[in-house]
Amino acid sequence: MDVTVQEQGGGVGRTSGSEALRPLIRPAGVGALLGGLCILVALLPWEIDDFCQSEGWGCVGFFLTVMAAVPVVVTLLGWAVLRVVGVRPAWRVAGVGGVLGVLAAVLSARAGASGPWFLFTAPLLLAAAYAAAAAVALPGVGSLRRWGVLAGVLVLLWPLTGVLGDRQMSEYREQRLAASRVPLLAPDLDGYRVYFAEADTYGGTFGYLILPSSVPTSAADREARGIRVTVGPQLPGFAPPGACEVKSASTQGDPGPCEQVAPDTWRSRTYDSVRYIARRQGVIVVLTGGGPTVSDDDLRTMTRSLTVRKTAFFLDE
Repeated sequence: MDVTVQEQGGGVGRTSGSEALRPLIRPAGVGALLGGLCILVALLPWEIDDFCQSEGWGCVGFFLTVMAAVPVVVTLLGWAVLRVVGVRPAWRVAGVGGVLGVLAAVLSARAGASGPWFLFTAPLLLAAAYAAAAAVALPGVGSLRRWGVLAGVLVLLWPLTGVLGDRQMSEYREQRLAASRVPLLAPDLDGYRVYFAEADTYGGTFGYLILPSSVPTSAADREARGIRVTVGPQLPGFAPPGACEVKSASTQGDPGPCEQVAPDTWRSRTYDSVRYIARRQGVIVVLTGGGPTVSDDDLRTMTRSLTVRKTAFFLDE
């Protein structure tokens, strides 16, 4: 395969594919080396607690500083190594390669890449970033056309990685819900919607937030205006009506009394809410609400309509 390359002298020549790729080999190798150094530094036995206890913003400040410093340090090291291996102008390739490396990391994270294995993709990502930088920035190799192609690819990758990330997140949430240790019980949602469904496989609970259609999820007081539902095992202290100890959200409720309002259904009042407790499918379901947008009748109706749902019921947000 032949490609056309604009030479420094202004002429156009025909060169083989291997010759066209030759100027990219050393920059790609430098990128891979820098990625390997990033892995090595990350795997050192750092005492993160010492950094988090420093003055300022603690752990947040430390990680923000690291996120800002790493690209700068990597770019400077890249410039030095590129000069050593004879790439000129090294500053141009290092600068563009550093920017592309950051964009590659952002796009990978946006596509759903996470976890410890993501760190080990650094050599590949930086090798690709530095090779692309050389392809557009080296004299006699780069061209306005290649800059345009690179910009077009980045623009197309932004929505594509967003779709991939949403899909992976949806699959992850579905797997978590399917692994729930308690039945996925939920009421009918007439005028309401369910959000933030999550199964705690460690604590053995499952919970979500029900909001009226008029309340946006971005509302600061959404918890007070909605209904928090928790499904969990029956606690030893649950002996209604005298003692109704239940688990609501991530906390264990006060074992106060409750009144029975229907078979296997009880009602109690806290200082700022109303709580309906139902025993269904061998577990305890707690619906906590009673704010300005939730009536007691709605809570009672929801408690009566509790039934086991499929995972898709909780994913359509």
